[in-house]
Amino acid sequence: MTTADAYLADVRRAMAGMSTAVREDILRELRGHLAESAAANGGNVDASVAALGPAKEVGRRYRDLYGYGTGYTVLFAAISFLLAVPSIPVLVVGAESLFPFVLSIPFVIGAAAWILWVSVRAGTRAGVVSGVAGMTGRLAAFGVVALTQPGADVTVVAKAPLTTARAY
Repeated sequence: MTTADAYLADVRRAMAGMSTAVREDILRELRGHLAESAAANGGNVDASVAALGPAKEVGRRYRDLYGYGTGYTVLFAAISFLLAVPSIPVLVVGAESLFPFVLSIPFVIGAAAWILWVSVRAGTRAGVVSGVAGMTGRLAAFGVVALTQPGADVTVVAKAPLTTARAY
């Protein structure tokens, strides 16, 4: 394996998760750039590779630029959906207590943290798709509860404290 081939293999590994077609197109461009650069500097492939920078960094920059492929985006969205469903506290119906409400808090925090992580690491498009999937999961869970519990009051009603006023 030549230096250029080893370098491109490292770049390919750093671009894991990208769309295959985009990744292969980038690798063809880099291979052509390396060939032109080596021809221009007297056939010194090592100098051409060094001029591009570390392979892992180059691959990560391309992945940051083009984002993850459809398969990973769907996976990120599915995880968001699954984290959002148990974040609805009324999924567990029982005696009035803090139990269902406290149980839902870690899922709300987990879903929000996951969506933020996806937005930062996988790009805006994957973040938006994950956010919409999380919202859909919450709405679907709420809809299931509203439809399967007939007569349930789905509105928030604040009760005024009982006080007596005395006029002196």
